[in-house]
Amino acid sequence: MAGFSFRKLAYSFLTMKNSVLPAPKQKRARETVERLICATDLAMREGGEAAVRIQDISASTGISVGSIYHHFADRDGLIRATHAHNYARVVAEDMPLVKNFISELTGFEDLLGQYETMVTFLNQHFETQSALDRAAIVGTSAGRPLMRAELARVQHDLNESAAEVMELARERGMLKDHLNPRAAAMIALGLLLGRAVAELDTEPVSDTDWTRAALSAVGGLFKTPSHSQVQ
Repeated sequence: MAGFSFRKLAYSFLTMKNSVLPAPKQKRARETVERLICATDLAMREGGEAAVRIQDISASTGISVGSIYHHFADRDGLIRATHAHNYARVVAEDMPLVKNFISELTGFEDLLGQYETMVTFLNQHFETQSALDRAAIVGTSAGRPLMRAELARVQHDLNESAAEVMELARERGMLKDHLNPRAAAMIALGLLLGRAVAELDTEPVSDTDWTRAALSAVGGLFKTPSHSQVQ
């Protein structure tokens, strides 16, 4: 599972299905949207949603106020799109790597032989994107129907992409026969988000300890020996 460097904007994933983000055809317009998302993300990290001011975003990016409204309709649209992007960012970037990884395996013994590779991969995943940050984004949807709908579209696309991975695992005889690939995919994605429980703890376990426990849980979906057999 090589090739996971610092991730770029997950723009192509979010625009190719349900148009969570604006999807202009021209390269210059796409770059404009990306710059606006990055500037809005920076503002929210420094001062929350209250820090997002259209005039400030315009000044920091050199993009006109009119162009901002053209792409996102209003301030809330810009905020929703930024949250949606951040929620899916690293998971979306990692999914093709995982699919390629599964496609190259010959069976459960091969999967078990890649155990330490999977530990390293997941550790790097959480170094790049905090599960607690993603959980906080889910919290922003409370009482906000438009935000909930935005995140629901993103989550659906993530579920579908992960389900393709699990379907591939089933085709290769690795997924347990009685499991629905889409349901199995949701379990795996739920564990990624569930890392927030450890991140929030005053005495969190190490990344590697949590990752090993998570892999043991996910391992129950596959026709593999128990991870307790891993030396």
